[in-house]
Amino acid sequence: MSYSHLQYLLQFRDRTIIVQPRLFYKIYEGKAYSVSHRYEGVASDAYADMYFENPSGSGKKVYIAVIEIVTFAQAHVDIYRNVSVTTEGTQLTPVNLNLGSNNQSVAKVMYGGTYSVGTPALNTVCPGGSLIRAIGGATEVGETAIIPEGKNILVRVTNKSGSASDLSIRIIWWEDEV
Repeated sequence: MSYSHLQYLLQFRDRTIIVQPRLFYKIYEGKAYSVSHRYEGVASDAYADMYFENPSGSGKKVYIAVIEIVTFAQAHVDIYRNVSVTTEGTQLTPVNLNLGSNNQSVAKVMYGGTYSVGTPALNTVCPGGSLIRAIGGATEVGETAIIPEGKNILVRVTNKSGSASDLSIRIIWWEDEV
């Protein structure tokens, strides 16, 4: 691909530059993916987990671009590395962000299982309020990370609002050969 073609891909017609050019280029190549899940009625002080793994022998490195948490309630957000799966959950199917590509992700993503947390990697909050002041909130964790073969993370969101609430977790990433 020539420089001028690449420049054309990474600029809008008004000459503004795409903010994440590498992610956009991976979308163009059909190597970028997204997965999300909505958790309804998560009880106060209960949590929702999303497990994300790059399986051993995948032949790929996984580059997480963003982890997004959206909730109607105040919540704690924790990310752990090197998690052990006690009971497998429901598998989620990653979506290729290039709708014209047939490439499939190597990532194993699930929710609803039982996990032994590993090493804490991130602890933060998602603002939201409670009762009549419940306004909801969104947190872009910004946990840009590279996940080699055989490694995993767990995203855990704990509802701290005092009442049951809905939340969602979304992960966007791309994959390249090792």
